[in-house]
Formats: sequence, C-alpha cells, structure tokens
Amino acid sequence: MLFRLLAALRSRAGAALLALIGPLSLCLPQWAHSAPVCPTPQGRGVLQLQSPGEGRAQACDLQALERLPARDVTTTLPPALGLAGEHRWTGVPLRQLVEHLGGGERSRIVLTALNDYTVEIPWSDLLRYDPVLAYRRDGERMSIRDKGPLILIYPFGAAHPALQQGQDYVNRTIWQVHALSVR
Repeated sequence: MLFRLLAALRSRAGAALLALIGPLSLCLPQWAHSAPVCPTPQGRGVLQLQSPGEGRAQACDLQALERLPARDVTTTLPPALGLAGEHRWTGVPLRQLVEHLGGGERSRIVLTALNDYTVEIPWSDLLRYDPVLAYRRDGERMSIRDKGPLILIYPFGAAHPALQQGQDYVNRTIWQVHALSVR
C-alpha cells in the first residue's frame, strides 16, 4: 500500500504535493525510498518475496541476492541438521530483507521450503542472533540436493549458548527456502 502511495506521489500529479511534504519523507523508513529488493530476475528465480499488504510476490534470483550486502557466519550446526563440521556460510542478513520488505517488530516473518515446510521467525531472533539467509557454503553455491540453494543459518556456537538449548533453533534452521513472507 505504501509503495502505491509513493508511486502516486512521484507521478506528475503528485509532484506539487511531494514538494510540500518532501521534508516529511525523511521520517519514512529506509526501505520506503529504495528500489525493489530484486530487479526482474535474469536467471531462475529461487526466492519469492512477499511484502505486507502486497498481493503478488516478487521473484528473486541468486544473482540479485548476491548483489545485496552479505555477511559470513562460521559455525558448526547441531548434528540433527545433518551437515557435520564447521562451515563458512555467506548470505543476506534476514533482518535486512525483512526491513527492506517493510517488516518490523510487529511483523510475522514466515519462511517456506520447497517441500512446504514452514517456520515463523520471531523478530527477537533477528535482533539477538542476526541469522543469515545463506546462498553459499564454504564459498560454493548449494544445490537442492545439498539443502540449497538457500538455508537460514543461526550462529550456533559458544557465543550464543541459548541456541544449543532445545529443538526450537534446529527447527528454525530451514533449508531449501523458496519463499519469505512478511505479514
């Protein structure tokens, strides 16, 4: 809805109004001023991004995700996830994607895998652990067979002992992610 309002304000008819309220636009969140997260995919779409209040999802390919600011997480995942050893994961911080889509602390953040497994990620996880939606493991892209092309990675390890408690974070470490919905 906000995107439609901004588009209307950028039209010729809204130019005069925009000049009047221009200084107020500084109060809008960063994502309201920016382009779509992913331009029209050039390759095969691997992620569907759904913004709050928007009807259609935005397709995103790996090339577009790789152009976004990335972060590395080096960690050993719990044995239940089936990826033994320490690995370096590279991806987009989930919080960055959620905020760019218009999400915040009151949003429902839902990730869906290719097999329709769905998890809801609490906003508090984004603040406390800053998980990444990884597209590379040890510098290599991941195939579907290798739990890719996208997997949500938490920084399991000594720095965050709470991640080792119980099954919650193992369950939230979703692989073969193909959709992110912010509601």
